[in-house]
Amino acid sequence: MMNFAPGQFRSTAYRADLKYRARMSLTGRWRMVVLAMIVYVLVTGACGMLPVIGPIFLLPPLMLGLNIYFLRFYRYGEDQIENLFRGFDMIGKSLGVYWLSQLYIFLWSLLFIIPGIVASYSYSQAMLILYDNPEITVTEALRRSKAMMEGNKMTLFIQDLSFLGWFLLSIFPGFYIGFLWSGPYYQVTRIAFYEDLLESAGYNYNSNTV
Repeated sequence: MMNFAPGQFRSTAYRADLKYRARMSLTGRWRMVVLAMIVYVLVTGACGMLPVIGPIFLLPPLMLGLNIYFLRFYRYGEDQIENLFRGFDMIGKSLGVYWLSQLYIFLWSLLFIIPGIVASYSYSQAMLILYDNPEITVTEALRRSKAMMEGNKMTLFIQDLSFLGWFLLSIFPGFYIGFLWSGPYYQVTRIAFYEDLLESAGYNYNSNTV
């Protein structure tokens, strides 16, 4: 069993290589991921309009579901829309991971905005780790994410910045539909980053049945 010690994980692939892996994974399969993004946007939008229950209790498992969808898409080649809702199988822990991480990020943000951003990247892998290790506690998922991101936060931050042009273009009138392409590309590249970190520590979930 992996101990998720700080410094155990190191990004081994260049950003361009991770984006290339993402594009290759998406080649010929855009139709299903675009459909998944449409469903996700519509469902989260509807949940967001439900007072209290939607934002607090429904959105976190949907966020976990989005991670599950793209993880299984990249790792196993699956594109079933129902994977978007698998977060509800772990609704309690998804709520715990989301809201506890948000609390930590908020507390760090009180010092200044930069510590808050650093904290958000420290806990950025917690949902994926929770899915891959459903037996662990919420606090352990956060601890493992923090350990995994030790020395890798800036790498992921720069990777995210490389999508800024896509997202800026997509906010202009007439270009909103661009999110349906840039969103999956961004998500799959983040999954490729996570998988690269796992492989750098000598672990590969592709051999597991999840």
